[in-house]
Amino acid sequence: MACPVSTESFPELELERARLSRARACRDSMIERLESVDPSSSADAITSEYIEMTVWEALDSLRSPGAGDFFGRIDEPSPTTGEPEEWYIGRRHVEDERGDPVVVDWRAPISAPFYRATAIDPLGVTFRRRFTMSDGEMTAYLDEHLDDPDADGSVAAGIPDPVLAEIGAERSGAMREIVATIQGEQDVVIRADIDQALIVQGGPGTGKTAVALHRAAYLLFEHRARLARDGVLVVGPNRAFLDYISNVLPSLGEKAVRQCTALDLCIPGVEITAADDAETARWKGSAERLAEIEERALGAIQPPDDDVVVPIGARKFTFEAALIAEWIEMAKDGVVPLNQRRERLRVLAQQELRRRCNGDDRWSEAGPLKSAINKCWPTQKPVTLVDKFLPGPRGRRRSWTPADQFLIDEANTLLNGTPFTYAHVVVDEAQDHSAVALRVIGRRSPAGSLTLVGDVAQSTTPAGQERWTDVFAHLGSGRSGAGVDGTIADLTIGYRVPEPILEVANRLLPLTGVDATASRSVRVEGDAPVWHETSEHDLPLRVAQTVREVKHRHRLTGLVAPAELHDAIAAALGDTGLVAVDHVHELGHDDVPVFTPEAVKGLEFDGVVVVEPHAILDVEPSTRGARLLYVAMTRAVQELAFVGTGARPDVIA
Repeated sequence: MACPVSTESFPELELERARLSRARACRDSMIERLESVDPSSSADAITSEYIEMTVWEALDSLRSPGAGDFFGRIDEPSPTTGEPEEWYIGRRHVEDERGDPVVVDWRAPISAPFYRATAIDPLGVTFRRRFTMSDGEMTAYLDEHLDDPDADGSVAAGIPDPVLAEIGAERSGAMREIVATIQGEQDVVIRADIDQALIVQGGPGTGKTAVALHRAAYLLFEHRARLARDGVLVVGPNRAFLDYISNVLPSLGEKAVRQCTALDLCIPGVEITAADDAETARWKGSAERLAEIEERALGAIQPPDDDVVVPIGARKFTFEAALIAEWIEMAKDGVVPLNQRRERLRVLAQQELRRRCNGDDRWSEAGPLKSAINKCWPTQKPVTLVDKFLPGPRGRRRSWTPADQFLIDEANTLLNGTPFTYAHVVVDEAQDHSAVALRVIGRRSPAGSLTLVGDVAQSTTPAGQERWTDVFAHLGSGRSGAGVDGTIADLTIGYRVPEPILEVANRLLPLTGVDATASRSVRVEGDAPVWHETSEHDLPLRVAQTVREVKHRHRLTGLVAPAELHDAIAAALGDTGLVAVDHVHELGHDDVPVFTPEAVKGLEFDGVVVVEPHAILDVEPSTRGARLLYVAMTRAVQELAFVGTGARPDVIA
């Protein structure tokens, strides 16, 4: 139950509570009206099915948590009368029985000034109010007088306390929607034009993942018909990350979105049983492999060595090798998949045979010519093509790796076409994808409508990206090498990592080998990282003790350590009553998520324990080691502790 609130501090609290009650009542009335709709009264079955689905989706949205609530209000002069108009901003559109809006959806154009207005540029807004809710009850509000920056209570130039409180709230192990706390630079990205490849560069805690997901929800609202028809795809780095973000879009009312990893997209799939070393992974993921795969596929198509003689009845027709070679070159020069271009060769041969037979269709009798075409232009299979292209054991003796799988998908697209495409594609941790993987992802959006978010300072895979300008070219799907049109947006303000932790982590940036701007945090208060030194023998036990201490203060505490230490640490955690797990979704009371620096990317914890930072820094090349430690340190929302067998590394001392 919420604590009593003084009406002296919030003189309009009862008035706003009454308006909240009315909004909820209007939502209930909307549900009742929708429930009374009878789709079967429609003129035909198709219309009836459409109405039934539309009503079901609307009811599902209105019944979701918080659907009748609002979290903000803006006042602006009416464009017709000049009198003040009040707009209440919430998660869903709510209207009264006359169809007038009681709450406007956060994605509607009228809502944009709620997020973007400042004292310097109020965007026509004279007044903004932010509401605080507790257990479904309105408990407080914060007023900002944007037409008078010097007025009492105005905080229009900074981050309001309710926003800071929400940002710093305890984590649950699942990402939350942020519609009530979206900031101006984030809102600009969310509402950016759909017809482009938009790359969003942002340091740790700038909210780039949340922004990408809210952008997907916004685009689904703004371009409903287009995106509902062709679909939206969200690509995450791993399964743990997808579990972590799985509830964000459904909580925003958008459930018809596919969320998967890049490997999940690949067709046909092979069983991945091996991993490449760094050098091999870079070679397989390089853009040069894209051209070589296509050259290998085209190289399998060869003209005949000899002329082809075709007996038809009492006559014999000779098709010169040079003529067939000319047909092959004509058929090759196309844009459809290679196996489909083969049909053009058959058509050219059939047309020439008909011409020589005075218009008669004698193709069924042209066995030698058919055999010659099949030999010159065989139907190719993507797995076989890549198997013959790659070095090492072939066929059943080959052990496939993730990089191989991306090459197979590229080969399949060249030969047979892209099996599934989408109207818009969202990619998180985009900097970690190879050129080949980016091509695989880029082909899923033929229109080039993509949102990619990431941080080049956190590029830790061998074939990852260090310059965003290269990514536009990798996303392109043409043989000419032309990329896609796009822009790069920057998020520079950190909201998750406290400044005392971020300041230490930023010391690693000069060692990462990329041109990355250090983020600054709005959370200026907090504790600096703590160092615990121990011996190699006592390391697992000291780690377990430190985790227990941090977990006592923060229920959601995660541990980041080199992979070779995981077994020993898990055993030590077990001895202290804790359980090492490899996920963040639906954690038990004693569960402790344990990840490598590579796998923890994109996740966040109230407390973080980083083990053996020296070993993380020593990963080759040194720039990758610095990036991995940077990633590990910046998962912390409240507290960061190190446990190591030596003194603190100089770079973070």
